[in-house]
Amino acid sequence: MNFPEALAPSKPMRIDEPAVLPLDREGRDEMNLAEYPIALLADRAPDGLKTIVYHDKEETLTITGSDLLGLPTALDVDVIIGLLHLTKAKSNFQDVRVHFTRYELLQLLGWPNRGYYYARLAESLNRWVGVTLIYKKSWWDNETRTKGNYSFHILESATVIDQEQRRGCQAQQIPLPLSSVCWSREFFKSFQANNIKKLDLNLYFSLKSAVSKQLYRFLDKRFYKRAEWTFDLRALACEHVGMSRNYECWRLKQKIQPAIDELTEAGFLKAMSSEKRFKRVGVGQWTITLARAVAGPARGTLEETSQEEALIEEASPLEAELVSRGVSPKVAKGLVEKYPEERVQLQIEQADWVKKKGARKIADFGAYLTQAVRDDYARPAGFVSKAEKAERQKAELERRRREQAETRRKQALAKRREEERAKVRAYWDRLSEQEREAFRAEALANADPEQLKVYLDVRGRRGAFAETMWKLIRDRHIRVTLGLTIDEIDEDAE
Repeated sequence: MNFPEALAPSKPMRIDEPAVLPLDREGRDEMNLAEYPIALLADRAPDGLKTIVYHDKEETLTITGSDLLGLPTALDVDVIIGLLHLTKAKSNFQDVRVHFTRYELLQLLGWPNRGYYYARLAESLNRWVGVTLIYKKSWWDNETRTKGNYSFHILESATVIDQEQRRGCQAQQIPLPLSSVCWSREFFKSFQANNIKKLDLNLYFSLKSAVSKQLYRFLDKRFYKRAEWTFDLRALACEHVGMSRNYECWRLKQKIQPAIDELTEAGFLKAMSSEKRFKRVGVGQWTITLARAVAGPARGTLEETSQEEALIEEASPLEAELVSRGVSPKVAKGLVEKYPEERVQLQIEQADWVKKKGARKIADFGAYLTQAVRDDYARPAGFVSKAEKAERQKAELERRRREQAETRRKQALAKRREEERAKVRAYWDRLSEQEREAFRAEALANADPEQLKVYLDVRGRRGAFAETMWKLIRDRHIRVTLGLTIDEIDEDAE
């Protein structure tokens, strides 16, 4: 841990708190806190900055600080790591409140035994009480085995017993009180759901750079899944480590390299040439490859029941569907690999339908769904699959489309006919009596033979039918004269 040289004591300053025996240096880390940074990498926040946001694809973590103490910084993350260790050591994550002496926590953090750092520790505890974490589609719930939206404080309260209070208790011969913190109830659920992993505190606190520490925690979680990972450089550096988004890719490589070197020297990362580690995949786009130094389980192996979160990191959408319904990630992976996608999807839909309808009492939905996929359960009466619904919907949409197209066609045809009728009437109305007589002779000479025969048979009767036949012949000839259509001409007769 690097501290300002002016503040480093020449020898420990005596603080009247009881010494404690060294604790087991195998720490713990909460899985969600390892995925995204929960603090700034700097030692202090820029003036006016009260909110930071990290995101990767649809996942988002927003961190807001209080007006008084602001956002957490790198040293504040160490305090949380220390408190996680003490909670494990003192109650095995069974008590939401953890008691400790300030001296005990300072020893664990490796901070000098000096008044400044007691004040800095109290400031950090108070700051965490005022910090809010807002996870959007990014908080892993180990009970439901799904990612969701959660907002909470990490610490609900903090009690710091200072030197003056201790002396007052000693003067009155009252048992010396201990400092304590109370984890927030929502955050503590993650401990009880065992969403935690082991963390090598000796390695963690030996790292000098805040970048190294965050990169170590993130990779230590990811290396459970496999020993080598390739990430988008900007996504890793800016969203999972916390480096500035203002840096160009060449600058990000330059900034992250010292942390890689430190973790390589510590025996955590495998040495790799720059050409193999960084690869250009597009304009302004680079990938970074990081590999664990030694094959096999990483130093900070996951707790048994939190292995599922790592298994689902790269789960297919169909596997995620199964997991969200209570099937373990391992079993879900096996089902998807063994059976056709259509079968698995259909059984998921059928099981959901059975559950919703209450058609069958299901004690363990995950087990029921697993067996349904394996045995290919028959379709329940009344069930309609999404594919069938989609096909019906498609057919209905096509029917409506055809109806609408036919309606538009008829409307257009009716409009065209009316316009043509108007032109025919206007043409006839413009003719004088003499012109009409000449037109009549011309129309009869060019009439359709069948229409002309009928007209000649009935014209002497002076009836309505004779008038209708004349108009058919007349209007047909006007249409030919004007170059209009003559199809379905009898519908235009008046």
